[in-house]
Amino acid sequence: MLVPVRKVSTILAHCPKTVYIKRVKGIHPMQISNSICVVDFFPEAFIAESDEVKGMKVVVKRFNKRVTFIDNGAKSYSTVTALTARNEWAERIASGATVTDYHTDKMPRSEYAPMACVG
Repeated sequence: MLVPVRKVSTILAHCPKTVYIKRVKGIHPMQISNSICVVDFFPEAFIAESDEVKGMKVVVKRFNKRVTFIDNGAKSYSTVTALTARNEWAERIASGATVTDYHTDKMPRSEYAPMACVG
């Protein structure tokens, strides 16, 4: 269902702006919208890995997920793995949600900073 993007820049038919996308192993963090909520996926960390064919490649293993409910504007935050994100994208798109934007930068730390246990 998700097709890797081969171009560095692309124009989306449903968005009137140009979107610049970093190629990240066929995975592009996105914003998915339906009539109930808007779900944003931001890359949590870019990790460089060696590849026998390409030398070095950049992969994203985790995403910060933000769900914004349209009715009251309430927000929910979580961190998900790349596999969980891909499955959720496919499920939401199959249920009628549309891709409304792409996120290539991390979520601002002023908005979301997960807590850590210090013992």
